[in-house]
This record gives sequence, structure tokens and C-alpha cells, in this order.
Amino acid sequence: MVISREKVIPLIDIKIDGERVEQVANFTYLGHWITEDGRSDQEVKRKIGMAKNTFSRMSKLLTNRRISFATRSRLTKCYVWSIFLYACETWTLNASLERNIEALEMWLYRRMARISWKEKKKNKEVLEEIGLKHTELLKTIKTRLAYYGHIRRHQSLQKSIMEGKINGKRQRGRKRKSWLGNIEETTTIRINEYCEVALNREEWRRTIASNLWQETEQR
Repeated sequence: MVISREKVIPLIDIKIDGERVEQVANFTYLGHWITEDGRSDQEVKRKIGMAKNTFSRMSKLLTNRRISFATRSRLTKCYVWSIFLYACETWTLNASLERNIEALEMWLYRRMARISWKEKKKNKEVLEEIGLKHTELLKTIKTRLAYYGHIRRHQSLQKSIMEGKINGKRQRGRKRKSWLGNIEETTTIRINEYCEVALNREEWRRTIASNLWQETEQR
């Protein structure tokens, strides 16, 4: 696979024992969908579809009103959320994907509470009806930022991959959001500061938790 931002992907010719290696546009590795554009869009959308299919197969149980909503919510997190969140630590999120993720969570809540779209209830009204103040799925994904502290505090291949630089100049155009770039957007820490903060485990945990809480309140 050749990962490139160009619309026309260059062809490669690699042979092993005289046999040409097939060039692919995407493949699954350890349950994660990797594409040649290096983005997470297709992977997130694929996981959304998998989560909805799982919920649909369990709908008789998860929409049964004779079972308390709290119990059904725990079952949903166990059997549906776990499928969607698998390998979410590798995702690079943008505003569009965040909206899709929140839409998935509300889709689940509306069906669990049997609230039809014909009732034209807003998301805030739905959350109040089921006893929640805000959505939780996106916040769960963003807690992955805490994992960077483990990488930062140790000399390893993972650290070289995360912080390594490639020689040369990047192409013209808007810079694509990176995994580490999500930290600057999610927290009040600037890119040139998070490396030092991450060296202190307790300070890093407090910073991530505090900023995620503030973001949740703003939503």
C-alpha cells in the first residue's frame, strides 16, 4: 500500500522471489481498516455500521421496557459500544466525524427509549428523558489522549513513530490534522508544551480530565 495525499496513487513494483506483490487500496489489520489516504473516515463509518447491526440483532432485549433503562444501557455499552470503540486510539477525528459519533449515540438512545423521529424531539430533550446531562461516547474516545503519557515517558519505537520527523518540506495546502494535533484542540496545552506536561503522570491525568470535563460542559 502507498499512503499519499495525492488523488492519483503512484503504482509500485515490488517483487519477492520473482513474484510481484499486489498493491491494495485498503486492508484490515488487527480489526482496523487502513486506507491509502491515511484518514480515519472510512474506519469510523465502518464501525458505526457494525455497531448499528449489533444493536439491531439485540433490539428485542435492548428495547424491552420491562428491563430498566440503566440495565439496558450497561448492556449496550458492553456489547455495542465495545465493538465501535475497538482500536479508537488510532483514530484522527475531525468535526464531521465527531458529529457522526454523537449521532450514533443518539441513534442508540432513541431506539432504546422507543422515541420516534416523528415526535421531533431534540437531542437535549431525549437526554433529559433518559436521565443524562450529555452524551458520553465521544468523551470516552478522547480519553485515549491519556495514553500518550505512557509513550512520552519511555524511550521506545512507539515514541519515535509518534514524534519522529520526516526530512524535506511538506506540500502546499492546509495541513492535515494529526493524532497529536487532537491534543492541542481538546486541551488548553499547546503543541510545544504537552511533551513536558506528559512527563508528569499525575499532572497529565489532571490536565486531560479537566479539559475533557470543560469540553463536555460546553457541549
